[in-house]
Amino acid sequence: MSRRPLVRSLMLGLTIATLQSWFVAAAAAQQRPKAVDLLPEKTVLYVQLDDVKQFIQDMSASGFGQMLQDERIAPFVTELYGEAKAAYQDIEEQVGVSFDELESLPQGEICFAIVTPRRDDPAFVLVIDVNAETGAAQKLIDRGTSLAEGEGAVTEVQEQMGLQIHSVVESGDEQVHYVLHEGTFIAATNPTVLSEMLIRWKGEPDAEDRSLAENRKFVTIMNKCRSTEDLPMAMSFFVDPIAMVRGFTRGDLGTRAMLAALPVLGLDGLLAVGGASVFNEQGYESVFHLHVLLANPRAGIFEMIALKPGQYEPEPWVPDDVVTYVTSSWDIRKFMVELEKIVDTFGGEGFMQSQIDNNVNEELGINLQTDLIENLEGRITYIQWIADPPRFNSQINGLGVRVNDVEKASNLIESLLARVDENRDDIVQSTYEGIDYWHSARAFGPDERDQEEALRRTSGADADEDLSANIALRPVQPCFGFVGDNFILTESKAFFERVIRTYNGDEPKLADDELFRRTTEEMVRLLDTSLPSVTMYQRPDMAFRMWFDLLKTENTQSLLARGADQNKYVRGLKRVVDENPLPEFDEVKHYFAPSGAFIVNDETGFHLLAFQFKPEDVNK
Repeated sequence: MSRRPLVRSLMLGLTIATLQSWFVAAAAAQQRPKAVDLLPEKTVLYVQLDDVKQFIQDMSASGFGQMLQDERIAPFVTELYGEAKAAYQDIEEQVGVSFDELESLPQGEICFAIVTPRRDDPAFVLVIDVNAETGAAQKLIDRGTSLAEGEGAVTEVQEQMGLQIHSVVESGDEQVHYVLHEGTFIAATNPTVLSEMLIRWKGEPDAEDRSLAENRKFVTIMNKCRSTEDLPMAMSFFVDPIAMVRGFTRGDLGTRAMLAALPVLGLDGLLAVGGASVFNEQGYESVFHLHVLLANPRAGIFEMIALKPGQYEPEPWVPDDVVTYVTSSWDIRKFMVELEKIVDTFGGEGFMQSQIDNNVNEELGINLQTDLIENLEGRITYIQWIADPPRFNSQINGLGVRVNDVEKASNLIESLLARVDENRDDIVQSTYEGIDYWHSARAFGPDERDQEEALRRTSGADADEDLSANIALRPVQPCFGFVGDNFILTESKAFFERVIRTYNGDEPKLADDELFRRTTEEMVRLLDTSLPSVTMYQRPDMAFRMWFDLLKTENTQSLLARGADQNKYVRGLKRVVDENPLPEFDEVKHYFAPSGAFIVNDETGFHLLAFQFKPEDVNK
């Protein structure tokens, strides 16, 4: 099979250039129609960065970007960048252009797309504005063409509308066609698709030749994702998953059978998914929209996803220092009804109930419907918290499920435990501040001996070599019980007890946290008259604190030292860390701000809106 050297070389170089563009400035792009106006209506996947130069400016102005420019962080970043530049030398000959040339390559818009033409194979498309003055793009193209010709590819040049269209056809009909004109590089694996795009750019397209900008699904999603008409979307994406699968599996009988089953599951109602990001909008550092476009009325799985509007006030057991807080409201009974319809469609009428009776009710001695389902209120909350000291698995997960009758739910747990753990050797009950809960009798895997053995295998250390300093994983101890009207499940006994102290008023609550209250006030404003089905809140500063502190620990330093003996890239990283020690996180935490998000369930589908505060606005 051909390795497609031209495509490989182009994609490798352009991807590296895009990543490097975070660190370098670029000149303005030439004016031309946007990719969305050039791509055909049958585009099934579209990922676009509107303007590299503006994106760099937005990133530099962000809290994270300002932190990277801080005099206490900048030397560390500069050295890392230097290591990346040195590492590039290993592939420079393969790519065909120097690191400095790649830095100047991307300019304005970058877009990758997949098009599924009628009665033809899917086509991959790349549109990128490049710096025409440096010649880096032409060098990259020439290098890819040379590699292709060396493996037997046929190249030719044709003219259309005064443009030079280059074609490289490899064995097996693998091909790429491209144009480099006025600082814009357009490549496609289908010559007809490229030709149609050039007509939209330079010629007079047929009235029936519609662009992606006229695709009704695309337009609907982008209208949902635009909250400010005159502010361009910095990044956007669109995917029509069903059309894409059909395009790639045309003529495949197995896939056709699978697609025919979609209506049974209601998955044919998934029309498209898209989203967009905007920076510096309405006083926020960033705003991100995502929309899942669904057919109306819904059926099957999408009817089963029974999200309903709910309250966003945190439960009284949620601590104020959680890293992530997500709460949602579900119509549990509707979920079960729709699930039963789907299962019975395949297994026959009454199949799901018979399976529940035989495998759940009789085995566990309960009635799943009356003992559990009817006792679930519908609110489900997920939280993340970081434990000290910093370790690679310091992040702890917690799940809360609200019930209608705590006593009934507690009796159900006792009944289930009596059946699955008759001797009660593995699960024990404890009481903390007046609240009973259950937990594993011991903390388990990975314990220190397991970790040391794994480190010894991967590092090649001698049997008598002491590796205790390298062990940096937190033991896990599952806990569960009822706090208030919530059934809480977590992996840490210490955190479960922290939840209890919070509920009893001994620790600060998230509901009383000033930053959280400000975030919810913004949610109320953005929601207007709607109520969210899902609400989210995050504190990135706490997550970054963990990684800052972790990088400084003796465990991490020891692991870096061991890796530096075997890998030159790790050796370079260790040198940067040793010569440019990071400051204490408290010195740079003012560059971080909380973020909020919510999901609304409306007649067109599910819509997520996430926003990030500007650090200077919340850290005054």
